[in-house]
Amino acid sequence: MTEGQGEDEKTLSNNLKKIFLHEFHNERKAKFAAFAGFHMPIFYNDGILKEHLHVRNSVGLFDVSHMGQILIPSSKNNIEFLLKYIPINLENFEINKSYYSFLLNEGGGIIDDLIIKKIKYQDIEHFYIVYNASRKKEDEELFTNNLSNFILLKDNSLLAIQGPKSQEALKFIQNLNDLVFMQSKIFTYLEHEIILCRSGYTGEDGFEISVPNLIIKEFIKDILNDENIKLCGLGSRDSLRLEAGLSLYGNELNENITPVDANLTWSIHKERLIDKKLNGNAILLNQINSGVNFIKIGFKPRSKIMLRNQMKIVDIDKNEVGYISSGGFSPILNSSIGIGYLEKSKLTNNKIYCLIRDKLEELEIEKLPFISNNYKRG
Repeated sequence: MTEGQGEDEKTLSNNLKKIFLHEFHNERKAKFAAFAGFHMPIFYNDGILKEHLHVRNSVGLFDVSHMGQILIPSSKNNIEFLLKYIPINLENFEINKSYYSFLLNEGGGIIDDLIIKKIKYQDIEHFYIVYNASRKKEDEELFTNNLSNFILLKDNSLLAIQGPKSQEALKFIQNLNDLVFMQSKIFTYLEHEIILCRSGYTGEDGFEISVPNLIIKEFIKDILNDENIKLCGLGSRDSLRLEAGLSLYGNELNENITPVDANLTWSIHKERLIDKKLNGNAILLNQINSGVNFIKIGFKPRSKIMLRNQMKIVDIDKNEVGYISSGGFSPILNSSIGIGYLEKSKLTNNKIYCLIRDKLEELEIEKLPFISNNYKRG
């Protein structure tokens, strides 16, 4: 528990799952809140704003161990099943390559978005998938009922080291400079295999690292030896991803929204669109050829109002023409910003507004991302 919790908060936290390093974060005065059924660190003593700016300028450490992790051997039967749901070419997947992708339902809607890598783990080729905490039940039911010889990595923590000084903070790991964005590697630490990928959810350079809980405390100690590192919570992770224009499941994505709706067509491999084995392939192809009615885009208010999730977007006559799916404050732009969906017909030559207490507040349309990303490219 964090110091000063009331009885209701104590009861709430007792009913939530706790990540392996919960007590570690508690000792460092983390402020916790419920997220996807877990009692998660939201921010530390410096607060969300300072954590956000520190990641943009230096390096932050996030514990994202609430997320799901699974290793799936790349056998013929496993690949055949996954090809029904994942819209990338799994049969020609290079070792140590990673992709942003999805699990798709029969209508092409997004069951979950995920990162999938192909790695050689304990000398066997596996797909390593990281998926959302809020979709664990759905994803794991799909995986466990249909795949063979998989390993749910429930005894591994997942850390994200993010920011322009990320590589410096991991100087105890060799050959990181050889990796570019979305490349992975396996390395040995205290005789255990560690899965590392140059990726993240902030728009900055960084690494996501799966570490066995048996050695996680030693691993974290080595990271914290770096003078620039700062512990960061999910609060700043959300504001960072918002500036970076990245989608959040449950906000921008759900089972009724396809990757084409969400302006994520780039993440579908072209050859899979004509593959009838893929769930919703004909629907996705039709959307690409015929277009969609709504477009995911960025918004910024002309006034100092704060954009919030699920705000309606309207025209001058107060007809609803869209909505804000994620809204908040951008420390870099010193302004409120939002991601949302807008009728495509309203994209040009039309003034749009959000409605606050029956007052029209004009919005500017912004291209995503709001700020340039800083990924290390090849």
